[in-house]
Amino acid sequence: MITALPVVVKTLLVFIMVLALTKTRLHLSTCLFAGAVVLGLWVGMAPVDLAGSLLFHLVHFDTIKLVLIVALIMIMSRLMKDSGQLDRIVSRFTALVRDTRTVGAAMPALIGLLPMPGGALFSAPMVDTAFSGASVSNENKAVVNYWFRHIWEYWWPLYPGVILVVGLLQVEIWHFMLVMLPLTGVSVLAGIIFLLRPMGRSMNIEIFPQGTVRDNGSIWRFIREVMPIIIVVGVIAAVALITMAAGTVGINLKLPGGVAVLPGLAVALVWVAATNQIPRQNLWKVFTDREIVPMVLLVVAIMLFKGVMTDSHAVSYIRTELVSWQFPLILVIMAIPFLAGVVTGIVIGFVGSAFPLVIPLFPAASGVEYLSYACLAYVFGFMGMMLSPVHLCFLVTKDYFSASLLRCYRPLLLPAVSMLAFSWLYFLLLNRF
Repeated sequence: MITALPVVVKTLLVFIMVLALTKTRLHLSTCLFAGAVVLGLWVGMAPVDLAGSLLFHLVHFDTIKLVLIVALIMIMSRLMKDSGQLDRIVSRFTALVRDTRTVGAAMPALIGLLPMPGGALFSAPMVDTAFSGASVSNENKAVVNYWFRHIWEYWWPLYPGVILVVGLLQVEIWHFMLVMLPLTGVSVLAGIIFLLRPMGRSMNIEIFPQGTVRDNGSIWRFIREVMPIIIVVGVIAAVALITMAAGTVGINLKLPGGVAVLPGLAVALVWVAATNQIPRQNLWKVFTDREIVPMVLLVVAIMLFKGVMTDSHAVSYIRTELVSWQFPLILVIMAIPFLAGVVTGIVIGFVGSAFPLVIPLFPAASGVEYLSYACLAYVFGFMGMMLSPVHLCFLVTKDYFSASLLRCYRPLLLPAVSMLAFSWLYFLLLNRF
């Protein structure tokens, strides 16, 4: 009977349904909302409980926070694009490296230093500008932006997911960072081999609108143009330092995850408006742009879907099913984070739901062997997140480039599989010490 299907199978079937619905004219936010309703009812939530869950997560602080962050990102990106600042960023960087593929990869990597949900939306216009003179499909542009946006999240300490996993593992943060650092290099290498090299070398730097002033390649001019990014990172770092300093004297100033991004974005937005001398009427036009609404609805739909996944206990059921099927220990350590990554589409999601279960399964209690299992579990969860159809960055990138969600998986699959393969080899290598 259908009702006897394991929850893991039900969840996968709902994902397939969502993907199938994206082939229709329905907006992705509608598809995800339908998926949330179907999954909630199928897993066993009463209609009243499901409605309550949807309403609760609709007005939840995390949803409102994400909406504000994504809206500010879109507004700032639009202002930077309309004022020509995005073109100048790409122009100045291209004058330094003179290869559009490098520019297309470096811009999302630079933005990737910002721990902001949906940050891929910030770099998407830069990638679009970098490849505007090359014959590159929308799907390839989307995947380049998406992949290189996430090369730091294995160890970069500003990411809440990294902080969470270090706390759960109860290890020194620099120990975790040292073990995870090589994964960024491998991720870059996988992106170069499977995403950039097939494009062929492009020396075409005449990719900017007519009238764009070309500079002499000065690094300082480039830094000035990327100052909004530096401001956001700087404010986040300043908030972190203030919080740490307050903690040393017994004052708890810890902010909810992601909140520190908002003041940085606000300051950067003022900087962009002031340095580009944007008129007030133009500011009002961007702030009231209806194109922001579909992206906001998409963010809300993702949060509702994730909320139903949590409130229906679907992730807990999936964990229980995998353990009860007596999978080999190492497969459980890999499979649970991977599935949690696919289901939640966010690092905190798979770390928070999977690591409390798999950490007790690690054969070692400390040392390099302990971290080798943590690394393996983290990479599998991370790749599950990267392949998740509810990953916010994936969806906003796909929407920005008007790319097909299904066709994006074609170029994304090989680099993802290569990361999984390397994590296994790396695991074996670490266990030799």
